[in-house]
Amino acid sequence: MRSQGSSEQSSLGTSVVFLAATQWFVFILASVITVPIVLGPALGLSVQGTAALTERTLFVSGLLGMAQAWWGHRVPIVEGPAGMWWGVFLVLIQMTRDTGESLSQLRPELEFGLILAGIFYVLLALFNWVDPVRRLFTPAVTGVFMTLLSLQLAATLLRGILGMGSAAGALIHPRSALVSLALVVLTVFLMNKGRGMVRNFAVLIALTIGWAAFALLGWGRLPATAHLVLAVPQVFPFGIPRLQWGVAITALFTAVVLLSNLISSVYAMGHATEVQAQPNQFRRATLISGLGTALAGVFGVVGNVPLATSASFVQLSKISARLPFLLANGLLVVIACVPVVGNLLATLPESVGYAVLFVVFGQLLGLGLKDFQSMPLNQRDLYVISMSIMSGVGIFFVPSTAWVDLPPLIGYLLGNGLLVGVLLVLLLEHLVFRHKPVATAHAGCIKGERGA
Repeated sequence: MRSQGSSEQSSLGTSVVFLAATQWFVFILASVITVPIVLGPALGLSVQGTAALTERTLFVSGLLGMAQAWWGHRVPIVEGPAGMWWGVFLVLIQMTRDTGESLSQLRPELEFGLILAGIFYVLLALFNWVDPVRRLFTPAVTGVFMTLLSLQLAATLLRGILGMGSAAGALIHPRSALVSLALVVLTVFLMNKGRGMVRNFAVLIALTIGWAAFALLGWGRLPATAHLVLAVPQVFPFGIPRLQWGVAITALFTAVVLLSNLISSVYAMGHATEVQAQPNQFRRATLISGLGTALAGVFGVVGNVPLATSASFVQLSKISARLPFLLANGLLVVIACVPVVGNLLATLPESVGYAVLFVVFGQLLGLGLKDFQSMPLNQRDLYVISMSIMSGVGIFFVPSTAWVDLPPLIGYLLGNGLLVGVLLVLLLEHLVFRHKPVATAHAGCIKGERGA
């Protein structure tokens, strides 16, 4: 694969490399900027804190993108904040608020969770355990995880669209809510009816239009003043990482579920470039992803994941060479060290970000439902899925104060509907309703039975 990439790069003219790098840069930026801008205020950060979070996110995404393209899977796949990671962050933020705890305590716990997940990835790669662990996460398990995550985020996303933010007792802002809802419709339209680059840049187009609309209506914010021309992003911005077992376990579950995303993204790029993915690519990609996830914890940003949409981008542009991709990620790292850029991006209205991400998480729920669709859905499967989802959703509605008399760790675990649902589906899928091996008509051939 390295030789093919080199020959492709040598065949590209300077102007083509420049244009391709520009296209990649815009595509990467559109895939990255929304999450830190929405997550910053949710984490209780100021405008300056959100700007710094945005800079650190660009920095880590650019570094990881280059590392994967050069040493990891060695194909041009964008490394962007994982929807599952930041979704889990929002769930933990809401749980922290519900229990009356401080977000300043949660932030270093999130750092630790990411570092732990990164170490876990590295161990999987070094000991070649990627496939055995991934097999535990069947369509039933991943489907329950994505369904519960989407449902638990629905309230947070809708509050953001309606202009309510995260404050308790906040009121709906009718005018900004109407603009945000129109933006949801526009995003859906561009993603479904847009052609070519319009579809690939749907998120960026929607963000730009929403940003401009809020500015014209006088709802925009002025960027904070940058006191430095250049600044390297800060490490451990929220303090020394701190262990909280509930957060740590949730982070490990999220990391394992995202393994399938990493593998499918490499496969998808193989189809787009008509170069078959090799087994050692997945091991190298997992190793680099582990280092990148740990790096996300060090810089206090959302964990990254290879974005499968990169394959469709390559199919449209017809350029799969790594040089333009490496240049685009290098530029991302450079602008991350320019504070004025982060300050400008941080002025994106929260409601605009929530409107776009509402559509994105609708896709996540759809992926969960597709996982269920791939199953026979016999009586056994229905038991596994329904009992897990009902238990998880039911816990969403149990007041956080109901668990205060239990030991802190037990109370935290039982109060996390997402975690309970995933633990239950793993138990039901692999122990209670475990597939029974049955002999087939072929001598010596054994297969798993999906029957009840």
